[in-house]
Amino acid sequence: MAEVYNYQKALKQDIVIRKISEDMTLPVGISVKPAVIFFSSVAVIYLILHVPLQAFYHANSDLGKLVYVGAYIATPIGIVSLSNKVKPDGLGLVQYAISIATFGIKRILNRTVYYHDRVLPTGYFEASHMADTPVIIESNQEIRKAENN
Repeated sequence: MAEVYNYQKALKQDIVIRKISEDMTLPVGISVKPAVIFFSSVAVIYLILHVPLQAFYHANSDLGKLVYVGAYIATPIGIVSLSNKVKPDGLGLVQYAISIATFGIKRILNRTVYYHDRVLPTGYFEASHMADTPVIIESNQEIRKAENN
């Protein structure tokens, strides 16, 4: 009987950086996914909040320093800890966001049917695979209305 190997657990392990070069090693391993989430959230916060934070800092420099630290260090750390703990539908936040985005893209792409270089809305017309003419398809609501009457 053949042996079956399950690599799912091995493939789901986090990628950890422990060595920078042949000569340099890190004292503690750094997980790549939390590091990417941290630096990307810092970049997004910088792009969105840099001008308001700068204006706040010039208006009140003592409190502005605290707000800078909160915005650029505490908020990304909170986002990373949230992304590690929250598991909607058994997925991580990144995988969940990707699944929602792919669902939305598929939903948007399914609404449009290209037929002889013309765009036809789905639900009203659908290209027939057996003929060159579009086939009219009734929606579920129209069928229900006809059954009720």
